[in-house]
Amino acid sequence: MKMKRLCYLMLAASSLTLTGFSTQVIAGGDLPGTSSSAIPQGQLGYVYVDPYKFSPLVAVIDLGGKSISDVKVTVKGKGKKGIDIQYPVGLTQLNTHSGIPVFGLYPDYLNRVEVSYKLAGKSVTEEYKIRTSALPHLHIDGNARTQYEYEPVKVAKGFEDRFYLVDGQVIPPNIRDHWDWIPTQNIIDTNGDVRWHLNSDVIYDRPGGSMSFKQTRDGKLIFGQGLMFELHQGFQVPYYAKYDFIGKPIFKRELPRGFNGFSHEITEMPNGHLLLRVGKRDYVTPDGLKVDTVRDHVIEVDQNGDVVKVWDFNKILDPMRDTVLKSLDMGAVCLNVDVSKAGETKTAEELASEPYGDVAGVGTGRNWLHINSIGYDPADDSIIVSSRHQSAVIKVGRDNKVKWILGTPEGWKGELAAKVLKPVDTKGRALKCDAKGCEGNFDWTWTQHTAWPVPDRGTVTVFDNGDGRGLEQPALPTMKYSRGVEYKVDMGKMTVQQTWEYGKERGYEWYSPITSITEWQADHKTMFMASASAGLLEGDKAPEHWITEVDPKSNEVKVEIKVKTLMKHEPGYRSTVVHPESMFNR
Repeated sequence: MKMKRLCYLMLAASSLTLTGFSTQVIAGGDLPGTSSSAIPQGQLGYVYVDPYKFSPLVAVIDLGGKSISDVKVTVKGKGKKGIDIQYPVGLTQLNTHSGIPVFGLYPDYLNRVEVSYKLAGKSVTEEYKIRTSALPHLHIDGNARTQYEYEPVKVAKGFEDRFYLVDGQVIPPNIRDHWDWIPTQNIIDTNGDVRWHLNSDVIYDRPGGSMSFKQTRDGKLIFGQGLMFELHQGFQVPYYAKYDFIGKPIFKRELPRGFNGFSHEITEMPNGHLLLRVGKRDYVTPDGLKVDTVRDHVIEVDQNGDVVKVWDFNKILDPMRDTVLKSLDMGAVCLNVDVSKAGETKTAEELASEPYGDVAGVGTGRNWLHINSIGYDPADDSIIVSSRHQSAVIKVGRDNKVKWILGTPEGWKGELAAKVLKPVDTKGRALKCDAKGCEGNFDWTWTQHTAWPVPDRGTVTVFDNGDGRGLEQPALPTMKYSRGVEYKVDMGKMTVQQTWEYGKERGYEWYSPITSITEWQADHKTMFMASASAGLLEGDKAPEHWITEVDPKSNEVKVEIKVKTLMKHEPGYRSTVVHPESMFNR
């Protein structure tokens, strides 16, 4: 019998329980469309591992022509401390896959999967045994390497059932000379076991990086793929995509004509539209120069992929503001990591004379802004962007008007200067500040990533990376630190209060010069953070990133997992919490 991938599932007995009936069956199966002499397990049809060639740790139990309802799946944990994954499956998903989607299998293991459902009015409970393959090795610079390793440091009671999508990139050092990224996306449990792995071949069909993997409101997966270089004719362009977690493609769309340079962010709006961070192709500057812009546009696309709104930040902000750029460490300018330049900065003259393209510099056509996240605030139909190279979080309305700027007031001019928020303490009293910082328990964010509005708290959460803190490089690199931080903005008074922070006390060990995320988790009332590039510029060993979830009332760590990467100077991107119970319940 000819096999594809590793779809021979099992040759082991499985227990079948039907009201008043019990038996043993032996089964196996191939992918759909291939011949098979195997016998189905249980009352249903064949079991197909990785039916969409998307992830080796998923499967579909074919319905075998049966009509069932009230389906629940439990993927049993491995060993005494293994963590079960439980979720319901709705009729729509049964019909879509013509079977029961199975998510959360262990790699290289004979998994036990309990399925309960109703068939012809009777309750049925069956156990399926599903064999999976090992995770693939990565081949980098001629060497075969394993996957990331995940080491739990702490898991508090009540948090054992957390699942994290770790969004990483295997990037060779001095990326600007290589152009090749290898996406490595896994979902792990709090034991550090991988329970889902994305086949990189699904998305890695052009040079560049896949970023911003996140779960949507309907339980699906969205992300985008950018390119490290692009030609105007005859070359594949960046795309954005939506799949379900079993691998069924929902859409995979190239960027609309005239836009390029997707990276960092795709955000779902409540109406189903998507916000994408892009650049503009053949942009004509006020002096008549035609350039491709870099990370300075946001577009809103509808369900058909039509562009319904464009935010051009070259017209919204000041592309000549160099206040922050002059203080940045040029060894880690996300996405351009060049460890040979660690600790170096650029002068105003150098920033203004850089060649056009993806380089840190001032003026349209260079990486002057570097938007790395887009939040949407439905309260006033506005977007909130994080600009790394302006060290500012900025709220902008649909009318392209700036509503407020959260960051140092230094270097903002005219109407923009009036939009800079004024720091206050818990009693609303103004804090004494200068260009570098403020008195009291307040600091602005510096080269930050992710700025998300939190409507149920009336706040904004940010990951403050901390490079160029206080508009300077410190005497020693080890004096740097990162932090998760939350702010409360009063738009009427144009003030901002810092309400929470975590990470400063962790010092350099937890410092991430680029990437990373802070995100409020309403279900557990915690702050989730991924310090995703810790150790990026240090030593000969691979960086160790941190996934950390804390109670903001006490800053008690509820979950912490150390992520061990594969290569020196290799950043992660983000991580995020995912919820298996919402993946297939429709």
